[in-house]
Amino acid sequence: MENVKPIVKQIIKIWRLYKTLQLTLTVAMRQEIPFRLRKLLSRDYMICSLLKKETANFYDALKCCMQDACITRPDARATMVMDVKGNVKLALGKIVHVHRQIIAEYETLFTLVDGSNLNLSLLRQHLKQMVRMTDDLSDQANKPEPEDHRQTYLSVGH
Repeated sequence: MENVKPIVKQIIKIWRLYKTLQLTLTVAMRQEIPFRLRKLLSRDYMICSLLKKETANFYDALKCCMQDACITRPDARATMVMDVKGNVKLALGKIVHVHRQIIAEYETLFTLVDGSNLNLSLLRQHLKQMVRMTDDLSDQANKPEPEDHRQTYLSVGH
C-alpha cells in the first residue's frame, strides 16, 4: 500500500479531534446544566474516550512510517476550546461542531483507503457512533430550554 502516510496523517487528525472533543465536553460539563444533558454529555465523553483509544491503537498498527511525535504534537488548526460562561446552547453548538469535524475526517479517511486491504469495520463503527451522538446532541440543542418553575415573589405596593 503506497499511500499509508496520508492515511496515518488522517488517523492523527481524527485522534486530535477526539482530544479536542474531550476538552470541549469537559468545559461544558463544568457548567450548570440540566441532569439529562449532563447524562448525555457524560455518555458522549465516555464513548469519545473509547473511540480515541481505539483510534490510537489503529495508529499504532500503521505507524511504521511515522514517528510518535506526529500524534502528540498539537494541531494548530484544532478548534479552540473557550469558556462558554453558562451558555448551554453555545456549549452544545461547539460540541456538535467538533462532532461534525470528526465525521468529515472519517469520510476523508475512507476516501483515502478506498481499494486498500485495510480492515475498516472498527472505524466504520466509530463513524456510525459519531453520527448517532451528533444526532442526539443536535436534538438536545434544538429542544426548548425548560422553564424555571421556582416560585417568584413580586412586591406589591399598597
